[in-house]
Amino acid sequence: MPEERESVAAASDRELAQTLDLLSERVARYRVDDLVLVYCNRAWAAEHLAEPDELIGLPMTDLLGPSELEGLHSQLARLGPSTPFLHDPTPRSAPRMVGRWVEWADRYLPGPTGAHILAVGRDVTERRVAEERLAQSEARFRDLADRSADIVWRVSVHPHPHLSYLSPSVERLTGWTPAAFGDRMDHLLEILDPQAREMALQALAGRPLADRFDARVRRADGSWAVLEMQVVRLPDGLQGVARDVTEMRQLQEDLAELALRDPLTGLANRRLLDILLAAALTRAARTSEPLVVTYVDLDDFKGVNDGYGHAAGDAVLIEVARRLEGTVRGADIVARLGGDEFIVVHEAVGDGLAAVGERIRTALAPPYTLPSGDVVTCTASLGESDTRGHLDAPSLFAAADAAMYAAKRARTGRERHTDG
Repeated sequence: MPEERESVAAASDRELAQTLDLLSERVARYRVDDLVLVYCNRAWAAEHLAEPDELIGLPMTDLLGPSELEGLHSQLARLGPSTPFLHDPTPRSAPRMVGRWVEWADRYLPGPTGAHILAVGRDVTERRVAEERLAQSEARFRDLADRSADIVWRVSVHPHPHLSYLSPSVERLTGWTPAAFGDRMDHLLEILDPQAREMALQALAGRPLADRFDARVRRADGSWAVLEMQVVRLPDGLQGVARDVTEMRQLQEDLAELALRDPLTGLANRRLLDILLAAALTRAARTSEPLVVTYVDLDDFKGVNDGYGHAAGDAVLIEVARRLEGTVRGADIVARLGGDEFIVVHEAVGDGLAAVGERIRTALAPPYTLPSGDVVTCTASLGESDTRGHLDAPSLFAAADAAMYAAKRARTGRERHTDG
């Protein structure tokens, strides 16, 4: 019966209203033609500090604040039969609840007596506050990063790996402007050396990455910079600081080189000689090829130093080093022990064992032209030992040293000592 159906419908409407009153979302319904409110739940009314019955029948223009009215008119301009649902992504401030923010979604409801709008608002204050704090934090980060002497960078991996931030200092340190990199990774990967490029690709793939490492980067002028990278992994990518350590690394290399090289001649010093000879002896034992150690001592060097000065003496030592290097191949070693004493190590000499010392003596025989233009001669005494007697490094040195002094005493210029 009609009366019964109406009763059931009324009961259903009451149950729906009671259910809507339990929601934390704001729910309101108003007419399109005059914007009069025809329904609101308790959450919507509470936002206006009233009961629903006190608000129904009032125009929305009297109930909403400027921000919400702006959103309402924006939604109405687009809602209609062809666009029945719209979500307004911009949170609007609640008019009578200071500090609260609401996000709205609206549905267009056509009807025989005119169209209505069903509006549902969700309190997003906590999200809004978090976003504002994040924005403030990001602003502080960018302010500090923009002022940093180091390069500060951030890479995000979604929707694709891209540079989401690069500090202006990149131009001063590399010559590349931030604009040259764009938001993609292509240019960055192109200017990294192969090892650093592979590390970057591994990191983007989510693989473990060292907290601190060096990366070589090609500058805009074609030269290379060494950047010390400090990296932290973020939920959406990577963030790091790059410091230019090019000069520092070069200095460290120079210091390491000085620790292993004679500063005057550039030859190996005793420390490097010990390292290289140990490796050479291992190879000789493996291949059964003889290894020859030649001790070289200049006979007339003191006269050059005393007669022409230390600069002349240095010039002779440098030329001796150059000539000795001309007698060796590949893995052979030339070292300066100090003063006018040198060591030459020849590997895998085979049948040419007897010719090693002769090559050295011949190389050192020609006169030396000093910076002053004077020409001097400077003979050398040689002592040799070899591995045919299975000698270790100390024994090889001792035998060659003894042979050299014997040659000097005899003034023959050369004596061989082997334990073969």
